[in-house]
Amino acid sequence: MKNSTDQPLSLDYLPGKTLRKIRESKGYTQKYVAQGIIKQSTYSKIEREEAEPAASKLFTILDRLEMSVGEFLFIQGDYAHSKKGAILYSFVNQKYNAPDELEKLKKEAEDYLTEFEDTVVKDIQSIYESLIVFGRTHDIKLARKYVQPVWDRIEAFDEWQLTEIYLVNNIMFFFSADSAIYISSRAIEQLKKYKGFNDSSKLRYNLKFNLVYLFMDSQKYEEALSALENLIPYTKELKKHDMLAVCYARKGVSMIKSGDESGEDWIDKGLNMLDIIEENELKELLKEEIKSFIN
Repeated sequence: MKNSTDQPLSLDYLPGKTLRKIRESKGYTQKYVAQGIIKQSTYSKIEREEAEPAASKLFTILDRLEMSVGEFLFIQGDYAHSKKGAILYSFVNQKYNAPDELEKLKKEAEDYLTEFEDTVVKDIQSIYESLIVFGRTHDIKLARKYVQPVWDRIEAFDEWQLTEIYLVNNIMFFFSADSAIYISSRAIEQLKKYKGFNDSSKLRYNLKFNLVYLFMDSQKYEEALSALENLIPYTKELKKHDMLAVCYARKGVSMIKSGDESGEDWIDKGLNMLDIIEENELKELLKEEIKSFIN
């Protein structure tokens, strides 16, 4: 079994041709890109792949080219993700837990792990397994067995980076309500250091969105309503129409469980919105969620 360098899409490979392609597409000279970083003659050798830049120099060059490392690797791979990159991308951008899609994503992770040793991909495979088991059996204790090792590994870290926060965002539902709320709150707190970093915005939203469900699941409906008061305007601002529909329905459920029968109007509003935007699969999942709270 190999280590996780899966194909020529990595900073382990000479970046010269890709740097030249990006520089020329922007109309920049070698002198402009190299100025204040390295000698122009050295940069010229890097583009010809006669020299390899130190990682710190390469990161500074990419910054000069207005290019993130992620975008650079994507271009280096002929505008495609690496095998691992594709697995991470699918995991991060997964919208909801459709069984067939989960089976497909789990298979991709398993195939990768037959070739490469990779802790994060193993965690992702375990998370998919737990989601599939829970969807099939609704046995949360059985599903938790698959993600307990993931949590045991991450819990020990003093600080979480974005990768760890993405992972915990997908496993906290398998723990007791109080534990899940603690995990979510800790993740949101850890994200504060990423304020201003664009990639953290979606994750911050997802954590707050999922926290509403955790409040509901622990019968803390007033806390859920309070969280939704902030989340609904933010969801409108982001134009997340599918998630806005879910927020409306969850508001309705929380109102009803708090003794306000007018919450039924909010549930209808959410379901009707999913009809309009033709999110039929999400509508069925939402109806199942509503039934789990309101018998």
